Amino acid sequence: MASVDASFEDPIRSLLFCPANEPRKVAKLSLSGADAVALDLEDAVAASEKGSARSGVRAALATLSGPLRCVRVNPLDSRHGEDDVRIAVCSDLDAIIAPKIETRRDLRRLDRLIEEAEIAGGIAVGRIRVIALIETAAGVCAAHEIAGAGARLLKVALGSADLGNDLGLSMMNSDVAEALRYGRSKVVYDARAAGLGLPLDGPFLEIRDREGLAADCRLSRSFGYGGRVCVHPDQIATVNRAFAPDTADVAFARKVIDAFAEAERRGSASVAVEGRFVDYPVVYKARRIVRLADAIARRERASANRAP
Repeated sequence: MASVDASFEDPIRSLLFCPANEPRKVAKLSLSGADAVALDLEDAVAASEKGSARSGVRAALATLSGPLRCVRVNPLDSRHGEDDVRIAVCSDLDAIIAPKIETRRDLRRLDRLIEEAEIAGGIAVGRIRVIALIETAAGVCAAHEIAGAGARLLKVALGSADLGNDLGLSMMNSDVAEALRYGRSKVVYDARAAGLGLPLDGPFLEIRDREGLAADCRLSRSFGYGGRVCVHPDQIATVNRAFAPDTADVAFARKVIDAFAEAERRGSASVAVEGRFVDYPVVYKARRIVRLADAIARRERASANRAP
């Protein structure tokens, strides 16, 4: 089982998807500012191009540095899925993104395939992680068993577009937030109950609507998500900002930690800080906020150092 604080030690605020067969876009990924990037072999690749996209994925992975390096494979029940996994698993890969996961068995099957590929490639067994996409009503209902499906699982992510389709929603451009509210909330509870870090929310499809994206990120964060999928590089700055702790919250969290440490030295386990009652649960939250802020600062310094 993963640490309950995994999200705060190595946060993923943004996961940018890119078609694996578009070299011009792939070349920009390392400097995109995303915390994680995914070479997509599934929805972003035409059926006629899947074989060629797969054949070039290792070379594309070798060009990436900085963000977490992922590949979204096709569903294992498709004719491409197993071949995608075998090709994608290499020393330049960090995680497989698995679509349409509906049962624990799906992840166990994937785990076996990855392990076989790790052994064949001389990679330490267990090094390649998995992000499971929950994209159907069946997946939402089974989210608890999916989230508890083994140490290889890094995160779960909500595939909101596919979920809306599976639910039979007839709206193309209307707000579907209410329709997805149950699924969005349940996935967070199930992930945390299983000891996983904060899950990733699905994409916001209106690429030019930055205000709408920021508002939906605030809603997503209020549900308990730690980040979300991005479908365009222009979304990354807004998403990263939305899922980072507010500067005032970080400053107050540091005050809470310092004041409580002083109270403990006096033998007390409670103290008032700027009129707010503080005991251990509040301090634990403050420490998580500070760890998250510090981890983001380290990542952004590293990204700045890589910039040309």
